[in-house]
Amino acid sequence: MIQSKERRNDRMNLRNILIGIVIAIAIGGAFWSANTGQGPSMPQDPSSNKTENKPAQSQSEKGSVQRDEAPQQEMRAPNFSLKTLDGKTVEVKKNNGKPTLINFWASWCPPCKVEMPHIQKAYEKYGDRVNFLMVNLTAMDDETKMKQYLKEEGYSFPVLLDRTGEVSQMYQAISIPTTYIVDRNGIIIKQIIGAMTEDQLTEIMEQISK
Repeated sequence: MIQSKERRNDRMNLRNILIGIVIAIAIGGAFWSANTGQGPSMPQDPSSNKTENKPAQSQSEKGSVQRDEAPQQEMRAPNFSLKTLDGKTVEVKKNNGKPTLINFWASWCPPCKVEMPHIQKAYEKYGDRVNFLMVNLTAMDDETKMKQYLKEEGYSFPVLLDRTGEVSQMYQAISIPTTYIVDRNGIIIKQIIGAMTEDQLTEIMEQISK
């Protein structure tokens, strides 16, 4: 009995010593982390150190819009060809040496309706010096209601019909109205997202029609 009791005491003492060692290690580790500001490190992905080698962009690519890239200022305006309400075919690159206003709109769009009178007024004043391409998002519009709207408001600017949605996708006209101003050389010089004020549009017309 005495020997068994002594053995139990020895086991308890050994367990207490082991617990003390574990606690000491834990305290020491916490103290080291606090002073170095480092925790346990995660294995690093070897691929994160790799440098991606991209092919150099050619001079011709710099002036053109790449796939899935929205047209930006100083880029060449993507060319497209669409039918107008009166059946004529209009192509962007055939600009007759004039700057061009490309506007994406729909008859159900309230901000579009806000700027329409300003565009009509600008068309009447600058239409002989500037190409006006009013691209209707026909794929997402009601063509009958759109025509009725234009008739009721008396708008006479050229309306192009994007029946497939291809052109609006090409220009990534996600928010409308969206307007692109293109110079005589076919380069985009300004992009306006949202309705233009009359003063803003007049200033643009004065700049590009000189």
